[in-house]
Amino acid sequence: MHKLRVMTLNLGGGEKNFTGTPEQTENKVEALSKLIEEVKPDVFGAQEIAHYIDADGTTHSMVDRIHLDCGFQYAFYGETLSMKRHMQVKKDLMVNGLFNDWWDWSKGNALFSNIPFSRLSDTLKTGVPRNVPLFQPVSYEGSRDTDPRYVILSRLKQHPYPFVLNLHLTTLAGERGENAWSEITDAARITRSQQISGLISLVESHVLMPHLPMILMGDFNATAEEYTLRDMLEKDHGFVQLKPQENIATHPRAGAVDHIYFFPAKRLVEYTCFVISSPLSRSISDHLPVVADITYQ
Repeated sequence: MHKLRVMTLNLGGGEKNFTGTPEQTENKVEALSKLIEEVKPDVFGAQEIAHYIDADGTTHSMVDRIHLDCGFQYAFYGETLSMKRHMQVKKDLMVNGLFNDWWDWSKGNALFSNIPFSRLSDTLKTGVPRNVPLFQPVSYEGSRDTDPRYVILSRLKQHPYPFVLNLHLTTLAGERGENAWSEITDAARITRSQQISGLISLVESHVLMPHLPMILMGDFNATAEEYTLRDMLEKDHGFVQLKPQENIATHPRAGAVDHIYFFPAKRLVEYTCFVISSPLSRSISDHLPVVADITYQ
């Protein structure tokens, strides 16, 4: 039997990490560091994490801060959006960065681990995770609707060498709330289903068919009842949602949209999963962290 504790958390908007005062940024990292010390996850998947390079060429990286301050031995950053690749005058943060002489700004997803990463094909050798696109717009228009979406694909260098994936799926402006448009909601669900279809295509031959252990986590921007997750992941491909003990929305407007899944069911021995809803966790982000203790074969 093998045990692993994993945690996922959307840090609440990459730009928020570095556009506040230095004190606000410091407080955010300090609060996250305290949370990590309490939870002690083996692997932590973060979404919407950012860094920028200032006018003097100094890099200010949330990834580096978490890597060092939270005591993780290994870290990987998967960029999804950047000034250099996606400069858009409709994006206020990019324009402000330009007039502050930033060399670059980017946001993306990240994996932090106390277990080394292996190569995907050779588990005896140390490797580097891969950042794989699930959605790339023809043209970035400065809005969430055209945000590129990626999944980090990694494998842990510890028997039985589970794959660990961290993703952040699309949400469209206007799909939620009292004034949500059904056409936009339907379009968002179709977009997410296309991204999950791409994910399945990515791992089907090399992970799903040989029934290798895999943990999939992140901000899915969908509740577990949405067709994309309930049917495409669980019913059609045998993923198991690690359901939290508490029925708590992980985001105040979107609901319970942050999840952890395990594959395959036959290798899952037992698990406990919980959402951390505390003054400390709520001081870090507008999302709540989800944690799972997994015992598997």
